[in-house]
Amino acid sequence: MRRHMGLSWVLVLLATGFWGAQVQASVTEKVDAMIAENSPLKVRTSDLWVQVGGPLIMGVQFDEYANPNVALGVGVGSFVNGASVDLAAKFYLLPGKFSPFVSVGGVYYYTSPRQNVFALTGTAGLAYFFNDGLGLSLGWCYLRSVTQSDTPFTYEYINDRINAGMPQLGLHWNF
Repeated sequence: MRRHMGLSWVLVLLATGFWGAQVQASVTEKVDAMIAENSPLKVRTSDLWVQVGGPLIMGVQFDEYANPNVALGVGVGSFVNGASVDLAAKFYLLPGKFSPFVSVGGVYYYTSPRQNVFALTGTAGLAYFFNDGLGLSLGWCYLRSVTQSDTPFTYEYINDRINAGMPQLGLHWNF
């Protein structure tokens, strides 16, 4: 009887151990899936994107990642009667595929020697990158003039100074 009782305990311990291993495997698979879902989006070091809205108005931005949370970028664009150039630093708050971000920098709008403005920019938004490197971003950009144009611009957001907010839409290729 005692021997039979000892065998029962051994079987219970083996069954418990097997069940625990199954639970651990299940949890590990779920954690691995969660990590894969929100894996670092900056495994590639560069990001080329088309930007519509502030600060370039309509342009192309190139970002180089310093680390998974920080990108430094330069862009060129155009608006109705001129060109724009910007430099910016973007800070991703989460290092995953889906991340809120903030960006700060400066932008220069130029139409003629008497029609140009330099402004500081700040943008807050959300970015999502798909597994193949494509991505989308939406943000809100605020621009504030540092200089004043001698001649007023004939553009909706720019007169002789800028103090405006505008939307930003980006289509990204992370490579």
